[in-house]
Amino acid sequence: MLRDVGSNWVLTLVTIAATYVLTPFVIHTLGPEGYGTWTLITSMTGYIGLLALGVPMASVRYLAQHVAEGDRRKVNEVIGSCAGLYLMIGVAAAAIGAASMALFGIYEIPLSLRGAAHLAFGLMVLQVSAGFIGLLPEGIMFAHHDFVVRNLVRISGILLRLSLTMSLLKLDASLVILALIQIACLGFDFGVSWLLVRRRYPGVRLSLADFDGGMLRRIFAFSLYVLLLNTGARLSFETDALVIGAFMGVGSIAFYAVANSLVVYLMDFIGSIAAVVSPMATRLNTEGKIADLQVIFLKWSKAALSLTIMAGLFLIVLGPRFIGWWIGPSFERPAGEVLQLLMVSSLVFLPVRGVAVPC
Repeated sequence: MLRDVGSNWVLTLVTIAATYVLTPFVIHTLGPEGYGTWTLITSMTGYIGLLALGVPMASVRYLAQHVAEGDRRKVNEVIGSCAGLYLMIGVAAAAIGAASMALFGIYEIPLSLRGAAHLAFGLMVLQVSAGFIGLLPEGIMFAHHDFVVRNLVRISGILLRLSLTMSLLKLDASLVILALIQIACLGFDFGVSWLLVRRRYPGVRLSLADFDGGMLRRIFAFSLYVLLLNTGARLSFETDALVIGAFMGVGSIAFYAVANSLVVYLMDFIGSIAAVVSPMATRLNTEGKIADLQVIFLKWSKAALSLTIMAGLFLIVLGPRFIGWWIGPSFERPAGEVLQLLMVSSLVFLPVRGVAVPC
């Protein structure tokens, strides 16, 4: 289990390293207003992701249960049911995204960015809509506790995104280029992941013929709790960019986005524990090993608390100075003060996030 958690931590560290390089590069290439507009686009389209309704985590739960039972027929029923549901959600997401274009138009985006911003928004709606079905291979691999292989694919995708962003933005500093890069990386991730699923798990198939109404009701019943959890997280970390853009202009979003990114990546690092604990807890519960489940919960809750305290104190005390050195002196005070407020409020939330995820 430590190997799986460790691979999640390596993934998070690689993501942080890529962000460390890309954030100042994108800010200085697009300018604060361009970066703020991009953050606004990703925040608005990110809300469409709530249409997943908690299905990804529910799929992992039931896939892990049926894998532990050795019931391949039920495994394929879960996959087929989720695939059908994801396709329906994708169509709904595209429709909602198209309607959201009117809401996006109320923000005062600089004239020089307006055309590219609307096109980039449309492309990101397409990326989010297609991204639902792209969640299936990850759920299958997580249910088989194949975290290391899955994380190697994700690390490859991060390195691809890093190289494409660094090279293509130098040729054309455009929001459209950024959106196209996200679509390309989604295609890479899904293609490689599904190829691995086909090779590593004989008998696993993706077919709408396996769609089952009863299984769909079970998935929905569990996913409601996850939806509430995800909605709370989205409101906590994404809404501010929308409010700031509406009342202070898109240029001010950059200060918040820089500070928020540090807290989000710390949350991802702590949440890497839950990504492994959740399917493991399902398996142990299915096998009736309650004592082992209690040991795992106690062990990793201590780890989550210790990591939160250490990283949190660093960001509260030295975070503003780090931002000034990382992005530039003009960001040290405004972004640093935001970081301190966000981190203080997260000291209680993050340890819970590390282990208390529905499973």
